[in-house]
Amino acid sequence: MFPLYRKKIKIIFFFIVIILASISLIHSIKQSYKISYDFHYSPAKLVSEGTNHYQYVLNEKYGKGLSDKILYSQDGLYAHGLFIILIPFTWLEWDNAKKLWAFFNIFFCILILFFLKKKFKITKNIFILSTCLFLMSTPFRINIGYGQQTLITFLFFLLPFIFQNKISLLLGGLSYFKYNIGYVLFFYIVTLRSINKVIISLIPCFVGWLVYSYLTNTPIIKSFFDPFLLLSYFLSLKNHLPVTIFSLFKDIGFNNYILFFMPLAMSFWVIYKLNEVKNELLKLSIICLVSLSFASHQLHDYILLLPLLIFSLINFNFLISKINLLVIFYFFFFLRILSFFFGFQPWDFPYGNFGYLNNSLMIITLFLNIKSLKLNYKP
Repeated sequence: MFPLYRKKIKIIFFFIVIILASISLIHSIKQSYKISYDFHYSPAKLVSEGTNHYQYVLNEKYGKGLSDKILYSQDGLYAHGLFIILIPFTWLEWDNAKKLWAFFNIFFCILILFFLKKKFKITKNIFILSTCLFLMSTPFRINIGYGQQTLITFLFFLLPFIFQNKISLLLGGLSYFKYNIGYVLFFYIVTLRSINKVIISLIPCFVGWLVYSYLTNTPIIKSFFDPFLLLSYFLSLKNHLPVTIFSLFKDIGFNNYILFFMPLAMSFWVIYKLNEVKNELLKLSIICLVSLSFASHQLHDYILLLPLLIFSLINFNFLISKINLLVIFYFFFFLRILSFFFGFQPWDFPYGNFGYLNNSLMIITLFLNIKSLKLNYKP
């Protein structure tokens, strides 16, 4: 009797989470048709017209001019290649382009989930539960509703871990376009101690830079430094980028270069120490945590917690997995609940005291998982 009762409870539970995930997905798609403010359509449009968008943003939107060609928050803070990839979307009007981008983002999400399931042989129940929790999460809804570029970055970021061949290394280099995620993949490839793999992964950045220079008629040396100039401008703006624990050092007079290289050095050290970890899903989860711990992130980037979610559900019997799930649920769901009580929007949480709290939680979670590496986890 009891096994039959538990089976019915299980069926009801999965039915409820699937319904909730479906509602979340439909709501996200509807929001994308109305919003998609972060989809970098307008910088790609400028590039397609032969205009260097980095200089345009600096000189027009934030200079003496008053830009009407840069839409919403599309400030172009990515490497050259992304805007080359997005040019086909500029052949459509804005309203149609953002609908198509929403479709592609859903497709990227499906591929991410499919590749993870295939690589790590995730059981049906764990896969359904992790997929539904992911689709119900605030970071996922922001990615779809606001047209973010994190899903496509995450997809390419995962490929070298999934397939481990030259093509996946080449495509993985596309994730370098979004600096705060791609840099940890670059560090990981460097730790493999193969100059050929490093060079292959850098090809998309190299090609993107040359094509961008050609299309915008910008000297290649000048074009090379333009993304850094734009990034430096935004780094100099107070309260513009999400805070990390390292932001506190700025208040006591630390040099900006030290603040830049300190988290990079810590990221590389952690990733280097992961070389001997046999559990590939755990290794991937920790590398994602490295990015979330040591780089600035908005809430939508916390989709990088997906591998840790799957790993923790698989190894639920361990205490560290329960701690991981509490942290994941905080970022996936609880921050949205807090936003109703405190009158914030979800994207406000990376700033101020909440930003320091969020980043501290990530760093603590990272080192707790590193400390637990010797546990006898399921493969």
